[in-house]
Amino acid sequence: MDSSWGAVLLAVGLVLLVGVAGFAGQIFFARRSRRDDEASVLQQALIEPLAREPALAGAGVVPVVTSPSRRRPRVELTGWVPSHEMNAVAVRVVEREARKLGRSVRIIDSLEVMDHRQQRGA
Repeated sequence: MDSSWGAVLLAVGLVLLVGVAGFAGQIFFARRSRRDDEASVLQQALIEPLAREPALAGAGVVPVVTSPSRRRPRVELTGWVPSHEMNAVAVRVVEREARKLGRSVRIIDSLEVMDHRQQRGA
């Protein structure tokens, strides 16, 4: 009789353990999904002002936003600009828009500066 109760308690314990693990997994993935959604919304909010900025006409600047857990979102500026001045304009536009949205972001400048000779050769 004691051995049957032990088996029942073991089975109940395993079911509870699997349930708790599943619940924890759902919470983890829900938070991750929410961070990904927030990053996507922020990325879209930054793409539009960069595209409208007259000083960046002729440049190919794309912000890629990632949102690490427990840290501020990271905005990596990718693509190319024809001058260092346009590079600085792109960074300022992202900083300005992030401030407007009330977001503190970490900007990583990965823009390539290509002058006209390099563009023709590409």
